[in-house]
Amino acid sequence: MRESREIAPEWVSPSLENERGEIERAIGEFLSEESTEENISRIVHMFEQASLSDLSDEEWSVLENTDSFHGVRAGHIEDAEQFNEEQNQALKPEDQRDLKALLAAFQEGASMEAPMILKHKGILHLVSGNTRLMIARALNIRPKVVIGEAD
Repeated sequence: MRESREIAPEWVSPSLENERGEIERAIGEFLSEESTEENISRIVHMFEQASLSDLSDEEWSVLENTDSFHGVRAGHIEDAEQFNEEQNQALKPEDQRDLKALLAAFQEGASMEAPMILKHKGILHLVSGNTRLMIARALNIRPKVVIGEAD
């Protein structure tokens, strides 16, 4: 008899060093602040203090700058593949996302960095992890995220 197991990655805290560029982008685009060392340090510290938590459907449905909830139907990996292909067309080859490798990691239960969300004035903005969220939605997996609250 074949044992079935739930497909789910092991969510871990994101590498803030690797996400520095995304943090800088969010500071400028979302917070409308300059990406000074002081502002970057403040946001990095905020994320360092944030803990992993389940992303609720309520939070996910209002999350800015992602199509992972409304554009990807639960249980439909082809939706995530289509969005990934469209997004990759706008990126340089070295910046493109490898959805198939990420999907395999999900299915193997690999460690997965949790997406980062910045909350400011009640608005939730995705800092990093769009492809991870699309795959989680397509596989009916409740993602863990870190939510930092900017004052």
